[in-house]
Amino acid sequence: MSWSDLFSVELPVFLAVLGRTSGLLISAPYFQSQTIPVTLRAGIALLLALVLSPVLGLQPGPWLQGNLWVLTVLGEVLTGLAMGYIMNLLFAAVQLGGQLIEVPMGFGMVNILDPQTGGEMPIIGQLHQLLTTWLFLLFQGDHLIIRALARSYELLPPAAFTVTALGVKGIVRGFCGMFLLGVQIALPIMGAIFLADVALGIISRLIPQLNVFFTGFPIKIAMGILLLILILPVFLRLAANFASPGGDIWQLLQKVLPLFKG
Repeated sequence: MSWSDLFSVELPVFLAVLGRTSGLLISAPYFQSQTIPVTLRAGIALLLALVLSPVLGLQPGPWLQGNLWVLTVLGEVLTGLAMGYIMNLLFAAVQLGGQLIEVPMGFGMVNILDPQTGGEMPIIGQLHQLLTTWLFLLFQGDHLIIRALARSYELLPPAAFTVTALGVKGIVRGFCGMFLLGVQIALPIMGAIFLADVALGIISRLIPQLNVFFTGFPIKIAMGILLLILILPVFLRLAANFASPGGDIWQLLQKVLPLFKG
């Protein structure tokens, strides 16, 4: 191979693969954590691009002509970011479920620092995220991300990324599914605490001398913690169904990516 072929064909192909890999590692679950140094993520992205470039067998196309490969690299970065966003919907759902749970429990004003994002997160949402991350790694989610990256070139070849109405609709549907999953996670506890509030309201009418606020606060906390323990196996099974190989999160990824093909 001549030097001209190296710089005119191989280098743009490598940069295109590096763009998608970098975008994915910026937004993918676990890899986006601030506990992972930026230099380490950059090194992993570079290593994956070096390994995948010759293996994928990408054929040079019109996108190599002139300076079009620069736009292709930018499109590949957007493709990787979109893939990471879709994968993160599961983690956003369990965080939302935790936040919906703790508000009726009385923990709505209590937040803790999330070491992965550097921001504040509800206590129960942090618990759900830690459990989901543990399941994600247990099912070798980091390996599955690499497999999904290699598989994505069959679903969406280089230079094919286009912001389409169907693609945006698929992202919106995934977001709605995330919200629905969060509500499903929180609904049993929210319903039980709501019934407890109704019972406390009836008691306050029957016994006006009883201070329902100070009495009901520890009752709702104890009830919420007890229900969290009871529904934990169901939550783990639901999260495992999404994070496991062939789970819903990977099926959503395979459905949404082809919708962005121009």
